[in-house]
Amino acid sequence: MNNKFTLAVVVSFLSFSLVSAQEVYKFDSKELLKGCSIGFNYGITKFNGDISQYDFASSEQNDQYGKTFFEDSRSAYFLSLEKKINEKVSFSIEYVNGEFAGLRRPNEYEGYKIDYPYEITEGSLDGNKFVTSFNEADILLNYDLNSNIEKLIKTELPKNISVIVKMGLGYNSFRSLRTNLYTDEYVYSFGYDELTKNESNDPVSESVFVAGTKLKYKFEKGISLVLDYTIRVINSDKWDSSIMEGGQGKDRFSFLSFGLAYDLGEFNKVKEIIESKD
Repeated sequence: MNNKFTLAVVVSFLSFSLVSAQEVYKFDSKELLKGCSIGFNYGITKFNGDISQYDFASSEQNDQYGKTFFEDSRSAYFLSLEKKINEKVSFSIEYVNGEFAGLRRPNEYEGYKIDYPYEITEGSLDGNKFVTSFNEADILLNYDLNSNIEKLIKTELPKNISVIVKMGLGYNSFRSLRTNLYTDEYVYSFGYDELTKNESNDPVSESVFVAGTKLKYKFEKGISLVLDYTIRVINSDKWDSSIMEGGQGKDRFSFLSFGLAYDLGEFNKVKEIIESKD
């Protein structure tokens, strides 16, 4: 993982917290925390690009004994900080960390031409697999669809359920390693020194477009369950270490996650309760 990138995100987050803490002394803390929430989600990723067997379903490769030695289903998590602008619109910052992977069997390469910077392996079309580890920071605009859905279906939705769409831009830092599906022979990589898979080089960074939707269910005061589905599209064809003529083009991966969100405004209510007892 890119330690420098992770450190920068942490420092930025802490700086934001310190600035917010300083603002508490200048402004009413109730107004400062009103409409703010933090969240944590964990889930699975699914890649879609040159090296992917299926567009939506996951895939795996078994050995001669039927034991799985590679599968493209991987995990990731994200932390979020959200600020409501009004009842419908909010802005959020997300930090995402994890992996995604893919495989492609030999018969799926028929009719395609892969661009190799240099000749490094015979049998490079004999099935490929890759694993990419990444860090990402996103800035997103969120829009609550409840009122629009209610007008469409002419039925009022429960007050504790919110259907939200989100869209924005991100900065993704990654390392990607591509190898032969069966022999594990090195084929190509980004973020590693050339012709090796053991020595790390500086990770590669690219901009990404982010779009998705989430369902929030408030089950306690200030606490909500969050089901999130997001697609990220990179501004290149590098995530799977494969640039294929006539292939997918811009790589993408989906992220389905489940987690919790906590309304920071509840701190004010807790404070009021404590002060009323004193």
